[in-house]
Order: sequence, then structure tokens, then C-alpha cells
Amino acid sequence: MNTDEKEVSLKAWRQLYEAAVLGLDPTKIQDRIEEAEKAIAKRAIAVMREGGDGAEREALANAMQALSDLKRHLTERNRGTEPKKENMRDTKT
Repeated sequence: MNTDEKEVSLKAWRQLYEAAVLGLDPTKIQDRIEEAEKAIAKRAIAVMREGGDGAEREALANAMQALSDLKRHLTERNRGTEPKKENMRDTKT
């Protein structure tokens, strides 16, 4: 893969990731998340084959984790449940 193709691949997964995370249209978010996950997975495989740098591997892992967190949040919101929060104050009198 030449430098131009590598740069395009790098930009592609980041653009799809940003569209999923920053997208405001709730009707498109699931599709955008799936597209971003596929692009990130493809890029991760390419980076492993090329012996790519650790910084991009870390960015890919962080992006996948963020998408996973976003999906979990959306699922909880759609179910009408809120993420569990620890009670910070003692309710006993």
C-alpha cells in the first residue's frame, strides 16, 4: 500500500467514526456506528499486517471503545433506563 492509500484509509475510518459520534440525526446513528465499526476493523487489520505504529492502534482501540459505549448508551436510552449511578449520600437518618 502506498502512502496515499494509507492516508486515505486513515482518513476514512476517522471520518466515519466522527460522523457516528458527532452525528445529530438519531435516525442515522445506528447505521453510522456500524459503518464506522467496519471501517475501524478493516483499518486495524491493515495496521496489524503492516506493523503500523502504536499511536494509530491505540486510536483505533479508543474509537471502538467509544462506539461501544455510545451503543450501550443508546440501548439504555431506548429502553427508558438510565445508567446506574452510585448514590453519593447516605439516605439513612
